Amino acid sequence: MAALVKIHAQIWMIFFLLTIGVIGLTFQVLAYFPMYMLSLAFPRLAGMQDRIMRDGIWILMHVQPWFKGDIHIQMPDAAGRGVLLVSNHRSHLDVFILLSRISGIRILAKSTLLRIPGLSIMMRTSRQIGVERGRLDAWMRAMAEVKNRLRLGERVHVFPEMTRCPRGFQGVQPFTAGPFLAAMQEKAWVVPIVFRGTDDVWPRGFMGLNFRKPVSVQSLPPINTADFLSVDHLRSEVHKRIEAALL
Repeated sequence: MAALVKIHAQIWMIFFLLTIGVIGLTFQVLAYFPMYMLSLAFPRLAGMQDRIMRDGIWILMHVQPWFKGDIHIQMPDAAGRGVLLVSNHRSHLDVFILLSRISGIRILAKSTLLRIPGLSIMMRTSRQIGVERGRLDAWMRAMAEVKNRLRLGERVHVFPEMTRCPRGFQGVQPFTAGPFLAAMQEKAWVVPIVFRGTDDVWPRGFMGLNFRKPVSVQSLPPINTADFLSVDHLRSEVHKRIEAALL
């Protein structure tokens, strides 16, 4: 029985990869890249390519029979201030959900993704932020870039746990302080986002997608960094709120 379930999950993974290829290529060729080229000549159109990418990934997730999601993500009216989005990290699926719901999001991701043919072009043109794992100098440069993007008023997402949770893990792993320091220095808003169940669908170390496991994603009320006197206080408060929402 377990072997049959695994084969079933692998079939859905193949389906997902195939639809990424078909839908991704269609949107890139017919909509995203033409709008990207236009935005180089007419900078006011730059936001259109972000919405096209979001809508394309939303369609990708909407046609997945295996996906059962209850998604509620709201962005604050930041009035030109940057917004740091932080969440617990349970699965690769988390990134697809974020990209499908938030226009203009810039995600701090492993630099290896920037070297995958096809995906790398999309990530570079959409100005995602790459970081090489295990190197302090690379991490410091990435945090400097996060700070710069917040200064420009962008929506930047960081998984402060730095890695997906182990299979079956309950709660939230410790947070790194770097993104919270950048947010405080730039007086950005912080929006906590809570993922539940994505690791039941696509667990760490498993190349398959479990069918119709319920997933929920919820944004919590935005946090004004000006209300905090220290990075540690801000970090612990965000961690506490996300952990409490999981209970």
